[in-house]
Amino acid sequence: MQAIDIAPTFIKHAREAGGGITYQVASGTDLPFSAHSFDFATAFMSMMDMPDHRLVLSEVYRVLRPNGFLQFSILHPCLCPPTRRNIRDMDGTTIAVHVADYFKTSDGRIEEWHFGDAPAGEKAVTAPFRVPRFHRTLSSWLNLLIGTGFVIEEIGEPMADETTASEFPAVQDTRVVPLFLHVRVRKQASERQRVETKAGNELKTR
Repeated sequence: MQAIDIAPTFIKHAREAGGGITYQVASGTDLPFSAHSFDFATAFMSMMDMPDHRLVLSEVYRVLRPNGFLQFSILHPCLCPPTRRNIRDMDGTTIAVHVADYFKTSDGRIEEWHFGDAPAGEKAVTAPFRVPRFHRTLSSWLNLLIGTGFVIEEIGEPMADETTASEFPAVQDTRVVPLFLHVRVRKQASERQRVETKAGNELKTR
């Protein structure tokens, strides 16, 4: 298994953790792998922070083998646009979510944030994360996937269960509207490739 990140510090800590994974510093817009290298690829909450979504998807498509798949998660384009604010009742329970600026695409707008459950003392002395955001509409994402050649297989909109939302109030809003979007797409094999794969599998079972 191979893993990349553009941040050398993240790669340093990942290498120290070990786990049998090969880590290297690289960008999703220029994957350091040969064509048709992998059966699958995954990107966890990272693609919306990359500047060129078309190029990223093209690179993933290039390194996947025919019939390989890409599984990724991003902030929900519809329900987590540039403006999102929780609306709470008198008890502090999220009862609605205000969203705005959906059509306001952004090219590197910097967002600053701390983890919601971080201790107040830690937030007071620690600089917030500063992350560039490249917001696109849902139709833009879907058209990019289709234009790259991927076939969309499944889409998910996860939410926290009641127990988790009760224990961690910061995720209560996900039970009102989704915060994340999960997508699985596949690089279809040609008819010739499907026939050759089927024949190869039959030979292996004999």
